[in-house]
Amino acid sequence: MTKVLILRARDKIKPIQVRGIDIVQIPVIYTVPNEEVINTISLAGVDYVIVMSSMVVKYLGDKLKTELGDNTRLIGVGPATCEAIRRLGLNCEMPSEYSSYGVVEHMRSMKGGKVVILRSSKGSDYVRTELSRLGFNVNEYGVYDVMVDPIASRIACGLVDFVDFVVFMSPMTYEAVSNCARDALGNRVVVAIGRTTAMRLLRDGIRALAPHEYTQDGVLGLINQLTTSSESPD
Repeated sequence: MTKVLILRARDKIKPIQVRGIDIVQIPVIYTVPNEEVINTISLAGVDYVIVMSSMVVKYLGDKLKTELGDNTRLIGVGPATCEAIRRLGLNCEMPSEYSSYGVVEHMRSMKGGKVVILRSSKGSDYVRTELSRLGFNVNEYGVYDVMVDPIASRIACGLVDFVDFVVFMSPMTYEAVSNCARDALGNRVVVAIGRTTAMRLLRDGIRALAPHEYTQDGVLGLINQLTTSSESPD
């Protein structure tokens, strides 16, 4: 049976069952709300609110429900984020590529205006930088901090040698194990949730595969495809 190790955030752990695949999920990171920053956020008079993670919705749900103007457009980075937003009774639009790069491309056709970007304190500033270059008036807030769970990270490092695939669901999940698992990853098939995570791995010389769709389903579909194609015909 194919063995898959998925490294992700604590709040994202949910049962996953795929026939023929033994999946182990390790929560190597967790999030903590940045209350000081949250208290400074104002969404009044904003034309576009860009939400870079479903965790933002967890910590800012009330503010999103009460402070958005009627004409404010909400952009979620991907399906999980938009699903969380829609559960608040709000509309949400998504880019065609579920990543920072996709968000920027999505915004290229929009008319200028005031933009608020809501993300983790560890997130890339790529969206802010590119939208500023496009002429948008951009404010960005690190709504929550991402922390490494040292015990879970050590457990994950100990499992790398015993699995066929290692999946990183964000750049920070790699950072959590980079010191103890970097060498071992060279002997495993590494899968990144998307382009940003794959690029972080590549900086350390680790080539990762990425699914066409940057979602959990996309990752599992890719692994299933690779596993099926490697099997010998009956």
